[in-house]
Amino acid sequence: MPARSLLATPLLLALAAPALAQTATTTAAPAATEPTASKAPDACRLLPQADLEALFPGRPITAKGPTLSPIHRGPQYAESCMYSVKLPSPTSKLDHARFASLTVIRWDGVSKGRETPTQAFASIKGTREKVAADPRLTLKLEPLSGIGDEAFQETNSSSVMIRARKDDLIYTVSLDLYSEQTAPNALALAKQAAARWRGGTGMIDAPAQIASNSAVTVPADTRISSVAPVEQWPDACALLTPAEVKAAFPEMSVSEPRKLMGKITHESRENRQEALPNPIGCQFDAKRTVEKDGKRTVELNQIQVSVRNVAANEDLSKRWFQSAIKVSEAKTPIEGLGDEAALDIMNRIHIRKGLTTVDVRVSGGERDQALHAEAKARVGELAKIVAGRLK
Repeated sequence: MPARSLLATPLLLALAAPALAQTATTTAAPAATEPTASKAPDACRLLPQADLEALFPGRPITAKGPTLSPIHRGPQYAESCMYSVKLPSPTSKLDHARFASLTVIRWDGVSKGRETPTQAFASIKGTREKVAADPRLTLKLEPLSGIGDEAFQETNSSSVMIRARKDDLIYTVSLDLYSEQTAPNALALAKQAAARWRGGTGMIDAPAQIASNSAVTVPADTRISSVAPVEQWPDACALLTPAEVKAAFPEMSVSEPRKLMGKITHESRENRQEALPNPIGCQFDAKRTVEKDGKRTVELNQIQVSVRNVAANEDLSKRWFQSAIKVSEAKTPIEGLGDEAALDIMNRIHIRKGLTTVDVRVSGGERDQALHAEAKARVGELAKIVAGRLK
């Protein structure tokens, strides 16, 4: 019996050999589908930092590095590479970040899909066309030529995206909107990416360098100034004359007006200032000497006319007026002066007429109730004159 067992052993091994070979083949099969370094697409080589440095000369660029999707082992290959570019703000002296990225959507080098790359790209395009047809979205699609085998461009309110197919590779290049350079830059990046890929071979060197920009275009500041042009600002000293002040204070001597000049600020990247040609403030001193309790005392009233603002539109003018009377606690509305007016506790009347807001104030007598009441009556008379001259 021992002899029979020894004779049977080679036969059992021989019968088992095909099964072992089959098991070894099955185990090794997944390794054959692993992408090779030479053939697999590399998003950061398709979109290298050097390309962005050529398109955005002198601007700080930060590489965020590649991001490989978990599905890259099959049935697709998805990888992206992103960069942050610091660009000048059109509305301030600060820089802000804009992003550039390339994403590999599909590569057939890992495992063949149910549809060909051409069919897959057509499906992607059809889906995007349906999205763009929604009137609620600001999405524009345009066909492109000269990028790989086929491509189209998407533009929305925040970015330009180019979707392209080169042989068995489908990818997108996305660039945040910045200026009129955005679309040409995205096109240049997409073309260079296509030049770095060859179906069946994989990554190759581009035959030429990307076209460079000589400078980064700073987009125009399209904000409309909130203030009216300088020629629309009234002359504060033309709103009230010395003779009119004298008529309101007949028993007092009135000085010549002191003029206060000013500037307005136009909102822009550097907030441009412009000098006003006419005074925005005009001040008169009205004095008299009185005798009280055997003592000679000088009573002084200061009459001030101030042009607070001339707004670019009436909505702003109304808003600024409400803000001014809130800050000064002008809680007493006054009828018949311009479009709206209010008196505060400092004997100052705020008047808004159209786009213009002015203040008329008579100071003095704050510690004497009778003099304060007299100043209050006189500021009302002068405010009527000023309001009548506002356009």
